[in-house]
Amino acid sequence: MQTRRLYLLGGNTSQEEANVHFAKAAGGQSAHIALLIVYRKGWEAFLSRYTSHWIAQGVHESNVSVIVPNEKGELDIAKSAEIITSATGIFIGGGHSETYYSIYTKQPFKGLLREKYAAGTPLAGNSAGALLMPETVLLSPLDTDDHRAWSGPGLGILSNQLISVHFSQWQDEPNLLAGLHQHDIPFGYGIDEDACLYLENGKPAAVFGNEQVKRIEKGTL
Repeated sequence: MQTRRLYLLGGNTSQEEANVHFAKAAGGQSAHIALLIVYRKGWEAFLSRYTSHWIAQGVHESNVSVIVPNEKGELDIAKSAEIITSATGIFIGGGHSETYYSIYTKQPFKGLLREKYAAGTPLAGNSAGALLMPETVLLSPLDTDDHRAWSGPGLGILSNQLISVHFSQWQDEPNLLAGLHQHDIPFGYGIDEDACLYLENGKPAAVFGNEQVKRIEKGTL
C-alpha cells in the first residue's frame, strides 16, 4: 500500500521546510505538480510564493501546472482533470475560502483528489486548501463574507476531525471548539500561520515551521 502524505499549512504558503519536503515527496527533479488556486487580479505575481522552494529542489518550472478559473469564474474542467490525473504532487492554495470550497470540493475534483491521495500522490493545502481536507469543512467567522462561522461537507481526505488555520493569529479556538460540539467530532487541529501539520496515512508524523499546531479535544469546553 502506498504511503499517503498530507501537508496542512496554516497560512504562510512559502514555508520552506514544508515545501521542500512536499517537493521531494512529489518526485523532485521528475515532479509534475498541480497547483489549484482561485482567481484574483494579478494572481500570476503570487505564483513564486508557491513555487520558489519547489524549483530550488529541482522541479522544473514548466512542470508546475496551474489550475485557476478566469475572472468570470469559468474553468476548463476537462483540462483541469487531465492535469490532476498526471500530477505527482497536488497543492491547493490559499485565498477566498468560500470560493475554494465552491469549486474544489465538487465533482470531478473531489473524486480525483481522493483517488490521487489514496494512490500515494502527496497532497498539500495552505489555509483555504487545508480547510477543504476533512469530511467537514469549518470556516471561521473571520473567513466568511458574512462574518459568521460556516460548515459544510469537505473532501473527506481526513475523517472524524476538524481543521482550523491562522489559529493563534485569529484566536480561533472558540470557533474550533464550537464546531467540534456542533458536529460531535472528537478533536481538531489548530494550525498557526507559520506551521504545517504533516500526516502519513492519516496520522500526524511531523510539524514543520516556526509556529505551533495544537490538538483540541471536544471535551476541552
